Amino acid sequence: MVDRIAQHRHCKNCEKAIPYGEKFCDDNCEKEWKSAMQAKKRQLLYFYGLMVVMFLVAMMLVFIR
Repeated sequence: MVDRIAQHRHCKNCEKAIPYGEKFCDDNCEKEWKSAMQAKKRQLLYFYGLMVVMFLVAMMLVFIR
């Protein structure tokens, strides 16, 4: 017979099984996850800025010719 597994979630950072109402297994995982998300946001902002600059350069080249 199949045993039922208690309802649980997985830590957003390390994927360990944790009690259902929690998001992280400990404070270190939460800090690591938050710093990783900040780095991803910063990288995305740089990408958007680069795309805007490339668009402006392309528009200037079109109007100069």
